[in-house]
Amino acid sequence: MEGLGIMPEQIQITVNGQLISVPKNTSVLLLLKQLNLDQNIVFVELNKNALLKKEYEQTILQPNDRLELVRVTAGG
Repeated sequence: MEGLGIMPEQIQITVNGQLISVPKNTSVLLLLKQLNLDQNIVFVELNKNALLKKEYEQTILQPNDRLELVRVTAGG
């Protein structure tokens, strides 16, 4: 069945209060890339716990996870 695109299993998560679907086994880093967000200027909170940047790649999103993504800006 070549040519048939099989959609990967999807899970639902909440990002900044909005329910979205992402493929199962999506990492936080992959989600940021899909949202066109630079990992170096985004603060990520997963289920009310802050993540370190070094955790983004190995943290796999689970059904019903809640993320808050905040762009960090410099200034005074």
